[in-house]
Amino acid sequence: MVRKYRTAIRSLALLAGAALAFSIGTAAGQPAAGAEGLWVAGENNVSVFQGQALQHSGEPNPHISFTIKDYFGPLSMVFDRHNNLWIASSGMDDGRFPIVEISRAHVASVKNGKIVKRRVIFPKGIGTPWGGLAFDGAGNLWASSLKDVLKLPAAQIEQKRVPSPSVVLSEPFFLNAPNVRRFDASGNLWVSTAQMWRFAPADRRVSGLPNPSLKVNLPDALSAVDVAFDNSGNMWVAGVGSQSDELEMILADDLGGSGEISPSAAVTITSAAFGPVGSSSCLGGMDFDRSGDLWVSVFGGGGDCEANSQIVEFTPGQLSVGGSLAPSITIGQNSTMTNLFLPGPIRFGPTVK
Repeated sequence: MVRKYRTAIRSLALLAGAALAFSIGTAAGQPAAGAEGLWVAGENNVSVFQGQALQHSGEPNPHISFTIKDYFGPLSMVFDRHNNLWIASSGMDDGRFPIVEISRAHVASVKNGKIVKRRVIFPKGIGTPWGGLAFDGAGNLWASSLKDVLKLPAAQIEQKRVPSPSVVLSEPFFLNAPNVRRFDASGNLWVSTAQMWRFAPADRRVSGLPNPSLKVNLPDALSAVDVAFDNSGNMWVAGVGSQSDELEMILADDLGGSGEISPSAAVTITSAAFGPVGSSSCLGGMDFDRSGDLWVSVFGGGGDCEANSQIVEFTPGQLSVGGSLAPSITIGQNSTMTNLFLPGPIRFGPTVK
């Protein structure tokens, strides 16, 4: 199962200097108030780090770590507007690909190390899900399969019905499988294929062939693993570049038009934490905290996806400069943390008592 999960995550990526005068800002889409926890979806469990565990490097115990039935490695993890947790699984033993929901009530009452109650859904009309999940501002869940981008209505999801897609953007000749990534602060949906596609609200109202208002050819032929936006609207892409895994930032000003563009990266970040040049370090995901620090999950350095699993943090000051950086904080420095085995998607969400 480890190999299956690792292959699935890598397939998502392979298919799909001087200080600069711009503002990094804090992260878009973060909860407005209260403490935040860093949720890490690994091969076998979900762990939550919060408080002092996020303040310094080391090997802290997570506040909680729990397993989920029908959970075989995450392809995506998101919170809905009610703080229910949603995970796209990389597959079940019977060959099906579920979307798993853990309600806010069950998240709040989870006991360390226990299997939590969950809801497993197989949306109608979806063949093989391809991992990406994102909620829009109205609570609709957008998902992706091998050839489709689909909208699952909020009413059906929140009424605990098996959802049927109300919008299907289908392209039978996708060069790379589409992967739903994120919504930006303006309500645009970003989907990675061989390019990065922006679907404005008008681009996704009705079913049909996908017609994104903007197509972005990523710098350094980057194949996206994850995407995040800072509070200034700059887009950060973690992925596989021409020589190594890296982070690239594209200025918000370059993303405001339409058509097809090939912008330069305003910032490029590489790190020994990602593995040496010429290898792949298996980046798993990334997210901003409210202070504007960017956190990145790393499967392992040196091309070995089962070694040196860790979470690394870069501060706004580091993000402004770029280059080859040592992380400001590293969680899981010595690869002995079982709760960080093959960390994949990460998201900041509610803390757990």
